[in-house]
Amino acid sequence: MKILIPIKFFIIILISNISFAEEKYEEEQDLYQIKLIMITHNISNYIEYDEKFIDDKYEEFKYIEILKNNCLIKSDNSCGKYDFDYKLDSFNNHKESLESDKEIKVVSHIEWVQKIDSEKFIKIKGGYDYSNEVLENSLDIKDIEILSSGRVTKYEGATLITKEKFFKVNINLFEKMIMKPPSFFSTDILTSKKYIISQNIMLNKTTYIDRDNFGFIIKINKIK
Repeated sequence: MKILIPIKFFIIILISNISFAEEKYEEEQDLYQIKLIMITHNISNYIEYDEKFIDDKYEEFKYIEILKNNCLIKSDNSCGKYDFDYKLDSFNNHKESLESDKEIKVVSHIEWVQKIDSEKFIKIKGGYDYSNEVLENSLDIKDIEILSSGRVTKYEGATLITKEKFFKVNINLFEKMIMKPPSFFSTDILTSKKYIISQNIMLNKTTYIDRDNFGFIIKINKIK
């Protein structure tokens, strides 16, 4: 009987260690840092009049707003402090370099940490603010459904990072521009155009995605 007690104790310890290891493995799923800078290389907010122009209606996403860079996206879709944020690199130097270029304007700079195991739409919003002009009725709006909630900014949408065989960045973005009226005495017209972007990107590589008036600099790093 005296020999059995140590053996039973050893078995209990072994089983408990295995269970603990399984729990830690579940908790320590891969985390990724995503860094994104949106720029516009068309400083003007105006486009020429086009009678065929069709306004794209704004679509509201259940998005997560990054209030402080390098926060951690949690299971409840909140973005809380990441304890090891001080170890992460940032795009701050990239942002400073871009801001020194007079032909480029930084629209948004966001960075966050997440697991890529479910759909997490991250809010993108910035650029020229049309809110006062909309409130003062100094802009003609053909369809009220082009407006979003809150500030009416030049750019607004959301990005989603997914991973299957490759990492993919998905961006749904609305660009609001002022269209010159058909006659001199008419009111300027606020327009809305939707862009859908889906592009594979490589891990640990900085990628630039370019469109007519804007572009994105994005990088995904696996956190060690």
